[in-house]
Amino acid sequence: MPKVQVAKKSTSVDMTAMTDVSFLLLTFFILTAKFKPADPVMIDIPASRSMTKIEKALVISVDKEGKAFYALSDQETRLAALQNMIDRYGDRYPALKTLTDQQKKVFTFIEVFGTPLADLPRVLSMDGVQYKAYQEKLPGIPMDSTNNELGDWVMAGRYANPKMKIAVKGDKFTNIKAVERVIQVFTEKDIHRFNLITSLSAGPAEEEKAPE
Repeated sequence: MPKVQVAKKSTSVDMTAMTDVSFLLLTFFILTAKFKPADPVMIDIPASRSMTKIEKALVISVDKEGKAFYALSDQETRLAALQNMIDRYGDRYPALKTLTDQQKKVFTFIEVFGTPLADLPRVLSMDGVQYKAYQEKLPGIPMDSTNNELGDWVMAGRYANPKMKIAVKGDKFTNIKAVERVIQVFTEKDIHRFNLITSLSAGPAEEEKAPE
């Protein structure tokens, strides 16, 4: 009995449609991805045996010159914190009450803030080129006992989001007294739980939990 001949079929697959979809997805991710901008304030953080990384937090940075800077993780919280500071300091600095919606919107895009309140209206009126030059010499936020704006900014952030974690990121070359002053500011505001942001050292890793 003769064998049944099975017709051979082509195994080739038309990949044109799949290639089109792949390029469309790649284009979508490229256009919608949001890359983290470079920090305007360079902080060379100290190393530890375990890395402390806080995703959503109120972060106080202290640079090597001992100046303090303030950062909040999202725009809505920044706007609420700004409004709290306007309500608190508006009588002392009347220009704060005249901030326009556009100026407030500009503030929400500032990831690391380091300007005394008296100068804030002028800074928020700068164009992109002027502000970029200003960033290179940020004066920092006052935190001395006679003008403790930093403490009030911290509380403004907490009022905006009571669940917000607080962290300190100090440059390893800074004067330790500046970091001690920041911790003292926390204590004055009855804040006793916060995180210290560090990088991972090259030594053997051990699990260590940072204070919260």
